[in-house]
Amino acid sequence: MIEHRTHPLSRELMLAELTEICAKLVATGVERAAVSFGWDSNLDIDDMWVDVEVALTALPEYLANAESAGSIEVGKADIFIKTEDIEFTLCHESDLHVTGSSPLVAETRSRWSNLGYEPYPVGPRV
Repeated sequence: MIEHRTHPLSRELMLAELTEICAKLVATGVERAAVSFGWDSNLDIDDMWVDVEVALTALPEYLANAESAGSIEVGKADIFIKTEDIEFTLCHESDLHVTGSSPLVAETRSRWSNLGYEPYPVGPRV
């Protein structure tokens, strides 16, 4: 499965894309996602990569609360959002990643290209 990603973006653009993808998922009937934090989050290693189910409509607030608590910083910690057929990552390197079988993957890649985010493919995930 091909993963697409952007070049580094500002925090504001990363959050705007998160809002866009959440809205599109909700419009297709997806209500919840598994969210986890990874590299460069301020969590104990045992608390990283632990999925928490979050309503997509509440996801921006969930991340804002995690930032306020000092657990993460958007653009500086890995944030994984997964549904049945798409995975969206706000990466610790300030770029975005998307992969999956959902038609939203191609739509997102096209959106990123139209916005000038210069997406490029990354090889298959192992």
